[in-house]
Amino acid sequence: MNEFDLINEVRPGVAPYDPGTKAMARDRLLRAGRSRWAWRRPYAFALAGGLAVAVGVVAVQAPSPSNPPHEMKLLSAAEVLNRAAKAAADEIEPRDDQYIVVKTLQTMDYSLMPYEKSKEHYYRRYKNTIWLRAGERRPGQYADGVRKQTPIEPLAYAGEPIPKSAYKDMGTKIQPIVYCKDFKSDYPTIKNLPTDPAGMRAHLDAMWKPKAEKLTPFLAFLAARELLWQTYLPAAQRSALYQALSTFPGITIDEEVQDAAGREGVGVGFTSPDGLRWELIFDRDTYALLGDRQVVVDAKAAKVAKPPAGTLVAATAQLDISVADSAPDVEIEEKFKSGQWCTGS
Repeated sequence: MNEFDLINEVRPGVAPYDPGTKAMARDRLLRAGRSRWAWRRPYAFALAGGLAVAVGVVAVQAPSPSNPPHEMKLLSAAEVLNRAAKAAADEIEPRDDQYIVVKTLQTMDYSLMPYEKSKEHYYRRYKNTIWLRAGERRPGQYADGVRKQTPIEPLAYAGEPIPKSAYKDMGTKIQPIVYCKDFKSDYPTIKNLPTDPAGMRAHLDAMWKPKAEKLTPFLAFLAARELLWQTYLPAAQRSALYQALSTFPGITIDEEVQDAAGREGVGVGFTSPDGLRWELIFDRDTYALLGDRQVVVDAKAAKVAKPPAGTLVAATAQLDISVADSAPDVEIEEKFKSGQWCTGS
């Protein structure tokens, strides 16, 4: 049994998808998968090192008739990414006065969730709905969006029983999203990012400066995941992003993986210095990005006591993306109005 066989036993109640919806779809990296909202002061984007990282990255792409079904064994990671770049298409065209609505599913090992410091192993799962402003903030507006997060049935971890505590704090939370000034992934910002591979690669590197001592393809890969997680990257920027990733040395393919919703795809990514395999998951036929996942590939390097190689750490799936004229009302605390605090993505 692999790590996703556990997830398949209890799949979320998602209606069958037509080909277009199937093409749509990752806590990059475990930060957004926390069970309670953790406010923090702004800080520079930094995700590498350790396991307490944000689950992340998902984006939406439309199916392309120019990409017929194929045998994935014939493709390299670069070929998958280049086909994904070719297939990228704009699914929505929001007005500045509207909201982009993103629905996602997250699964992650509770013991690795930031701010929890728990030793209990089980898979915490959430359904998220995110409303993001399509336009710039207007005077008197202090939030970039709203997050509605609902815990759903937890899953057993590596054969361990689910603790009773896993069923605590199961209520839905609605909180504001306030992007940190030093790393913004709001739509008005990302829709103006470079549309050429070289320019996009330079932007990915810049997201780490000056925090990273040495810029590497893996760090740029993590930055790319952040740009795709619970937001909407337009087709031109998405295509440039995939083309940039295709040039990274060391990026490899994993032919049979599943996202957090159990949808099968092909994984493209890196193995990190801390023993984890980080993957973006693409649909085999349409090359749309379904979600992402992290799995243990070297338990010793990962400094984890129980999980053997192949154990799931976290996964995501994007379920839907649309446009709305309004978002739920949410209270904004004074600390956010001052501009000295943020929530991140």
